[in-house]
Amino acid sequence: MINSGILYNLISKLQAMLCRRSLSFSSLSKSLSEISLTSLFALLRKFFEQKKPEKFFLFFSIFFGLILIFLTPPLLSADEPAHFSRAYSLSEGKIKSVVINNQAGNFEPLAFQIFEKIWYPMFYNTSAKTDFSQIKESKKIKIDKNKLYFANQCYQTLYSPVAYLPQTAGIFIAKYFTDSVYKILITAKIFLLFFYTVLGYYAIKSTPVYKWLFMLILLAPTALSMGCSVSADGVLIPASILYIAKILEYSFRKDKTISLKEVYFLAFLAITLALIKQSFLTTLLIFFIPKDKFKDKYPLKLAAILLPALLCTVVWSTISSGWFVPLNNSNPVLQAKFILTHPFTYILTVLKTIKLCTIMWIYGIIGILGWNNLFLFPVIYLLYFAALCINTVYKEIFYSVTLRQKLVLACVFFINFIFICTELYISWTPPHFTNFINIVQGRYLIPIIAPLFAAIGFIFVSVQKRPVKIDYFNFIVVIITYLNLFFSMFIVYYF
Repeated sequence: MINSGILYNLISKLQAMLCRRSLSFSSLSKSLSEISLTSLFALLRKFFEQKKPEKFFLFFSIFFGLILIFLTPPLLSADEPAHFSRAYSLSEGKIKSVVINNQAGNFEPLAFQIFEKIWYPMFYNTSAKTDFSQIKESKKIKIDKNKLYFANQCYQTLYSPVAYLPQTAGIFIAKYFTDSVYKILITAKIFLLFFYTVLGYYAIKSTPVYKWLFMLILLAPTALSMGCSVSADGVLIPASILYIAKILEYSFRKDKTISLKEVYFLAFLAITLALIKQSFLTTLLIFFIPKDKFKDKYPLKLAAILLPALLCTVVWSTISSGWFVPLNNSNPVLQAKFILTHPFTYILTVLKTIKLCTIMWIYGIIGILGWNNLFLFPVIYLLYFAALCINTVYKEIFYSVTLRQKLVLACVFFINFIFICTELYISWTPPHFTNFINIVQGRYLIPIIAPLFAAIGFIFVSVQKRPVKIDYFNFIVVIITYLNLFFSMFIVYYF
């Protein structure tokens, strides 16, 4: 396990560093270097001796996650103002949204609007900069519940409370100790990081295969940045990976069938996924598990897992449909009719989207941060993608997988992919739109990318012994990636 003293000193130094009145680039670099030297080298030897990717993930997720939380200016994660407002509404018990002047949201403290205006210039303008003194000054913005405004929560108002459980818990607790908007936001981020790390850790520990692949997916800057924000994606990504990990664990265990308790646990995970951004289709991975693993009553147990999740999806979609407000001049009814009456035209639109956006999706899966305006060096994307591919081919253990199981993995990915494209096409584009669907972003694919890699990986027969050099390569790639990320953050946000 991670030495608690080292971790405590790491957090203390980071907090002290960010609470100073002024901080130069040289002093910040020196402080970060000191933190890295006192923590990384103290744990690397143990990590490489144990060769347990879940422990690599546990350390790196906390280490890099905390740096991201305090280094990223407030609200500079994608759609964070709407996510933060939605989570705060839920902490106040406001599950139902209100539609006013064609906007869906809730009445929130005016301090939120004042706080957002400070950081709004940086959302889309990379020439706008900040410093730590401005961040410190923003801490003075306090919540006054007697002064309210109507907060437009956009599409996030459709997400169920499950998508914001850790964030809402953090906000709920923070409100008892502070009325600073900044401190409440940071507390929500820390709660989500803890949730993201715990679920990611148990996902990697549970799966018998693709441990390193799952670690790389969860540690990709885009994914971890979502886990360090207040976004619903920070809940969806680790929940999806955990569900896939459990599917693989139950499928490959020898001489052991799935217990009734485990059926209930899968049903719980399926319901959770179904309620987070309506991700029911991911639950179809249950068909990957061989029938004999359920021992008996296969249809009944399958129904016990899938039907409650489907029911939750239908119920929440019905409830939240009254809060849906079309964006970008879209008309879901006309768009749906257009797809049904012009299926080949829509297929060509999707194919055009794949052709034009695949490279950008790969970039987005690995690391596009901020409001889609913070990029890594091109060589970093190449290295990280190479690491993903290498760990897909070189599995820790070889398992025999049937053609049906491979098709289940591939089909679940493509069904989810088509659903994402169609959902965004219907809700975000104007009627009869036939250009490529540029609203589809790489981060939307992270929760479903693991089944695709697994389907591809199971085609290859692994060598008898996985080269240990791959583990060192993974470590080097992660370190280089985050050094590049922090450098890019300084350039884009501070200099």
